[in-house]
Amino acid sequence: MDVSIVVLAWEDYDRTRACVLSLPREAEIIVVDNGSSDDIRQALDEFCAQQGVRYVQSGSNLGYARGMNLGVRHTTRANVILSNNDILVHEGAVERLLRALDDPAVGAAFPGVVTPSGVAQTEGGRFLSVPVGLAHATGLSMVLPNLRIIAEPAKADWLTGPFVALRRSTLDAIGGVDETSFFYGEDMRLCWAVQQRGLRLAYVPDAVIMHEDDATARRRWTEEEISQRRTREFIRATRQLAGRRGQIASTAFVVGVLLRAAVGPNPVRRAIARGAIEGLRTR
Repeated sequence: MDVSIVVLAWEDYDRTRACVLSLPREAEIIVVDNGSSDDIRQALDEFCAQQGVRYVQSGSNLGYARGMNLGVRHTTRANVILSNNDILVHEGAVERLLRALDDPAVGAAFPGVVTPSGVAQTEGGRFLSVPVGLAHATGLSMVLPNLRIIAEPAKADWLTGPFVALRRSTLDAIGGVDETSFFYGEDMRLCWAVQQRGLRLAYVPDAVIMHEDDATARRRWTEEEISQRRTREFIRATRQLAGRRGQIASTAFVVGVLLRAAVGPNPVRRAIARGAIEGLRTR
C-alpha cells in the first residue's frame, strides 16, 4: 500500500492507540507526539515500538500545521494521509481514498465522516466571496442557499480535514500544510492551495471514518473559546488568501455576525462575534 499516514497526537494515549490500530497495517504510519507530558510520551513510544510504527517527538506543541509538516518529512511513500488522532478508520476507507487520487485532476481526497453514534458529520463550506459575505450580512443567505457559507460536501469549496489524502508531490508543490495558523483554518487553507494548482477536491462518502469532533481542543478550551478561535482563523484565512476582495467579503460577513449576536445574544454568539472582530484585526 503506497501511502504514509501521519497521526498527530497531543496528551492523548488512548485515542492515539485506537486510531493507529484502526489503520491498515500495510501503510507506513508515523505518530507525531506534539509535546505531550513525559508519561504519555513514554507510553506512546512503547506502543509504537510494539506496533512497528515510527514515533517522532516534536519537543514542544508546534500546533497542527507544523506538527503535520514534521511528520510528513519522515514519510517515504508516494501518497500521504494527514490524520487527527481522534478518529477510527472503517475498513476499506484508505483504499477508496487512494483510488480517488488515481485521477490526476484530484488534488486531495476527503472521506465521509460520522460521529461515534453514526450520525453524518462531514462539514464543508464556501470560500468567503463578496456575494456570500453580503448575503450573510443582509440575511439573503436564508432564502438563497447558493450564497450560504455552509455547503453540501459534494459541492463545497473546502472540507474539514480530520483525515485527508494527497499525493506527496501535491503536498510538496503547495509547500506543505500552511503554518500561518497555530490551530484551526488549516483545512480551508489546504483546499485553497490545492485548487490554486488547478486541482479539484474529491469527496468520497463511502470511505468512512469516525471522528470525535474537537476531542483534543475540548480538553484545552471551552465551547465558546473554540467558536471564537474557529471564526477568527476563518476570517484571517479569507483576508490573507483572497486579497482585497477577501477584505471586503470578510467585513461584510463580520457585519452579519455582529447583527446576529446583537439580535440573539448568547455566550457562543458573543464568542463568534469576538472571533470575527479579531479576524479582521489580526495579521
